[in-house]
Order: sequence, then C-alpha cells, then structure tokens
Amino acid sequence: MNRTDRDVDRDISRQAPVVGLSLHHRDSDMLQDLVKLPEYGPVVRITHGDGYAWIVSDPTLVRSVLKDMRFSKEGRHAAPWFIDESGLIGSPQTSVASDIVTSEGEEHRRLRKLHMLALSPARVQGWSATISAVVDELLDDLEHRANTAAHNTPVDVVTGLAYPLPLTIICTLLGLPREVHQLMRNASEKIFFGGSAAVRDKGREQLYETVAELIDHEPNRISDGLITDLVALTRTDPPQASLTEVKAWIPSLILPGHESTASLLASALYELLSARHRGAITTGSIDAVVEETLRLHPPFPLATWRFATCDITLSGIDIPRGAPVLVNLAAVNHDPLVHPCPGQFIPHRDPINHVSFGVGIHYCVGAALSRLETRTAISAFFRRFPDARLANPDVAPQWESELLSRRIGTLPVILAAR
Repeated sequence: MNRTDRDVDRDISRQAPVVGLSLHHRDSDMLQDLVKLPEYGPVVRITHGDGYAWIVSDPTLVRSVLKDMRFSKEGRHAAPWFIDESGLIGSPQTSVASDIVTSEGEEHRRLRKLHMLALSPARVQGWSATISAVVDELLDDLEHRANTAAHNTPVDVVTGLAYPLPLTIICTLLGLPREVHQLMRNASEKIFFGGSAAVRDKGREQLYETVAELIDHEPNRISDGLITDLVALTRTDPPQASLTEVKAWIPSLILPGHESTASLLASALYELLSARHRGAITTGSIDAVVEETLRLHPPFPLATWRFATCDITLSGIDIPRGAPVLVNLAAVNHDPLVHPCPGQFIPHRDPINHVSFGVGIHYCVGAALSRLETRTAISAFFRRFPDARLANPDVAPQWESELLSRRIGTLPVILAAR
C-alpha cells in the first residue's frame, strides 16, 4: 500500500504535542500563553486552517531556527493548504513581487541593500532633528488637549503619541504626502487588527492601491525620500528595480515600520509610569529602558511565518517539508536562565539579551529608527511632563493580540501635577 504525503505527515506529527493556542486574542493578551509554551516541549503544534503550524519555543532552538536557511520566509515553500490570515503571503497584492520580509538569499540581500539607502544606522541618525520636531508637535497637541479639558482630564498617549509619531516618520521618510498618512494608518489597523478576512482584504487593497496610484499617476505629490530614491533605480541602465517591485516594497515598510514602534513606545511609557506609581526606583539609561521594554513586551511576540524546505528534525521532533513554522520570540525574552524574574521590568539588567528584532540576515532593517524614535519620545515626554501619571494606576492596561502582533489598546495619562 502506497503511503501518501498526508499519511507521512500524520505519522511524523505525532511526535510534537498539540496545544490549544489561538493566534486570535483581539481583546486579550497572548503573551503569557507564549511564555508558557516551553513547558509543553521545545516544539509544539497548534491547529491552523486545515492543518497544523509548528511553534519553536526552546531558547536555543529559536536562535538556531532564526539563522537556519532550511526555514525559509518564501511562501512558495508552504504546504498547499497553508493560509496566511493576514494576507501578507500569497494575496493578490503581495504575490506580484518579493519583499524584504518574505525573500531569501541573493534576492533578500539585494532588497536589504536598497532599503538600507535610508535605514542604515548612520542615515537614521540624520533624522534626529525631524523626529524631535514631530515629537514636540505631538506633545504640544497633548498639552493643548489637557489644558482645554476639565482639570486632570486624562489624555490617551497611544492615539496621541505612540501611533502618530512612527506613522509620521515612516511616511515622511518615504516621501508620502501628509493627506494620505491617516489612510495608511486606517489600512494598517484593518490588516493587523481587523479580525476578519474581509476587513483585512479591504485594508490591503487600500494600502497597496493608494501607494500604486501615487507612484503611477501622481508622482508630483511624492516628496524626495525613499520612494523617489527607489523609483530612480528603475531608470538606471540596467534597471536595479522595477516599478512593480517598488510598489510592493513600500507597504512592507509602512506596516511594521509604525506598528512595532507604536507598541514599543506605549509599553515603555506604561512601565515607567507604573514604576513611578509604585515608588520604584527605575535606574538604567534610556537605552536600557528601551531594550528592557523590547525584551518584556515584544511588539511581535512571534516572528513572521517560515516554512520548512525539507524534512527537519529539531530536538527529536520531526517537522515535515512545507510545514508553517512560527518562532516564539517571547519565550526567549522571558527565559529565566538568562533574565531572572523575567516578568518584571528591570532596566538595569545586565545583560538584556532579547531577540525582538530577530537574529541573522532577517534582523529588522528598521531597528535603528525604532530605537531612535522611542528614545526621543520618552525623553521629551518626561522632560515636558515631569509629573505625568497613569489615570488608572491600579488597573492593568488592556492588551490586544491578533495574529502575530501585540499592543496596549489605550493608555490614559494625566499630564499635570495634582
């Protein structure tokens, strides 16, 4: 009797325990579930679509998988039944060209080199003045809201600072006109936290179609920036990129380019304000505050999808070719052998050894920009509002998780002294 691929897959899969973890926690927090996954084994399975997804949680294995080329980001290696609910792999918008998130090998190196035209640490440092100006403008607005409201009326620093800062910066860096910034934000919200396939589809359509319309038909509305730099590469002899590629790359920068930083900034403000309420002494540099926040609250607790390019055995567990694999960054960040009391915010830790921006060739190209934005915003916020405090200090914030993302939904803060 011939054994089908499905039979082989079923036999192999018995070796990995199945846990009841959902990737959908719209109004709750998946972090604690992810942190506990190593208790079930170094590699586990969760039901996903018509099959299983594998989650690697052992800290040593996680670092290994992040650098293992047998686990590819290219969707062409996925099993036929696999569905990416976000639509970032295999949707009509994303299937026309590879991007920096879902490419490998020479193609990835080519894309990374082009993206670093604007995102290298040296180039990012040149954005310091622009970032400071945007932060000051947003803090002015927060202060105005507080001053025109009743005494001690809280303001939401998530909607007033954490999201508009990185959105403004990435759109400005790209050269997108201010009139489309909010549309970019709305589309991103649908893609990350839309909750249904139809809503996510609509978000992708809005995002990709707006970018394409500007590049194809209204290039005069695009300011000098990364878009114009990339478009110029389509006119070299020979061309170093195509317009189709450029139109596919821009959304892949907008989406993680502001969602991750917004989550990071809101989390850092919460931890610092919470420590102040408890009377805790928060020692450590602003750099350490940012790194500890990244460790404790990774904006993307699970790294984006990878696919086994062949049958692979990890720690005695067989993962079949084509299997979708998620890497549990949160579990590594909360490894008690590296970070004692891993659930506590301790910015004076030494070392702070997190993997929130990844490891290896897929290390986040926007890491330097995200760190600079967060450092600048935190410093300016407490300089402007030294007496700021949480409006509801004894109530835990509402964490939201959806697919691979995690954030604080709202964070009411009273800016003035009592």
